[in-house]
Amino acid sequence: MDSNIELSSELVEKTGRLLAENIKEYVEQAEQCDIGQIEQQMRQVLQKVGAQSLATSLSTLDESYAQTEPCICGGEAEYISHRPAKTMTVFGWVTYRRAYYLCSACHQGQSPLDKRLGLQPGQISSGLAPLLALLGIQVSFDEASRLAQQLLLVEVSDNSILKETHTMGQQQEKIDAEWQEQSIDQGYLYDPVRRKSPSPARLYGSIDGVLTPIGEEWRELKVGCWYEVEPFPERQWSSRYKTRVGQLETLTAKNITYYCDIAPAGDFTQLVWATGCQRLADQATEIVFVADGAKWIWNLVEANFPKARQIVDWFHAVEYLTPVATAAFTDPDEADRWRMAMCDKLWNSQIQEVIEACVTLETHPRAGDAAYQAATYYHNNQHRMDYACYRREGYLIGSGTVESGCKQIGTMRLKRSGARWTLAGARKTAKARAAWLSDQWDSLAARRRQLPLAV
Repeated sequence: MDSNIELSSELVEKTGRLLAENIKEYVEQAEQCDIGQIEQQMRQVLQKVGAQSLATSLSTLDESYAQTEPCICGGEAEYISHRPAKTMTVFGWVTYRRAYYLCSACHQGQSPLDKRLGLQPGQISSGLAPLLALLGIQVSFDEASRLAQQLLLVEVSDNSILKETHTMGQQQEKIDAEWQEQSIDQGYLYDPVRRKSPSPARLYGSIDGVLTPIGEEWRELKVGCWYEVEPFPERQWSSRYKTRVGQLETLTAKNITYYCDIAPAGDFTQLVWATGCQRLADQATEIVFVADGAKWIWNLVEANFPKARQIVDWFHAVEYLTPVATAAFTDPDEADRWRMAMCDKLWNSQIQEVIEACVTLETHPRAGDAAYQAATYYHNNQHRMDYACYRREGYLIGSGTVESGCKQIGTMRLKRSGARWTLAGARKTAKARAAWLSDQWDSLAARRRQLPLAV
């Protein structure tokens, strides 16, 4: 083992000296040169070295070959010749030679080396594909193509990046389907090994939605997340309510996993339960859901986790007060005093008093509609707004985690200017991006490497 390390170090040193001579010659011949140009030249040289080394390595791996190989049809494929092939890799296009066989029974050609290494001649390698897809889930496919040229020094079309992004999203679709099958399998749920896994003491869940452009219409991308929380140093806020808002910020989410789909709530409920089982929600000591007041969200929560603690996001709760105050009081200071007084009551769980204050303003000529909406919202959700109790028991009462997911998946990627999606394309791209945000990209890349070779 030590000799291999020494040999590797020696090889790196020799290669470094050769590259240094190349760069020195480049700098001496250039009229003007700075460190940026030197770095770029070095990258290009290293890419060429990598391409040549990879081509040689692939060709060398297939120097010893058999005269026949078993064919998938059950017959014997005979060796024809060593044929060239090329594949797009992280070093650009690489051409290599490998043994090629042809079956006389089914007339199907094959290359054992391609099968062994997962090579698909003329296609993008499994090493480059996740990198291109990673660009595809961040920006438009056209922009991703330009970024690939700048960052990876490879030229690929926007359509190629779209394909690889969708391939990764398709793998997440398959994972979601596998999770859903497991979540209704009693053998899986009550497996002794699974039951002995460390269960979370307090597991949080949140669900929200964001409209996305699908064809000529807008469809709701439903986003959910599971997470735990931990203490976080109190931040400084400049607002009048900085102390109370600061108290909300003493807890921060950790171990976040996102899931999403563009589907009716009745279909999405299966994913809520399935992803929860992956986080051992069915074994958790306590489950807490924090979300806005949307009825469909709480229906999903009650259907899947009826014993969960339900909390309406604090910021959604207080935002109903601003339009009431603005419409009811012409004096800004008076409006602010009323709003802050209502915030105090909400904060101290005096929900009925807030409802009564809003009901009183329902007859106001300007504030009537806003007051009615606020009173109705607080009445329907008052059992989810015991904020004084939640603070005493150390609950996180903000749904910023799932709102961040909606922004990062829906707003930043699917709702980019000029974007128009097919339902299938939007779903795959969103699921791939959710996997990245959940730190599950490597597992998708591993599944991508295991895909069967194209015929």
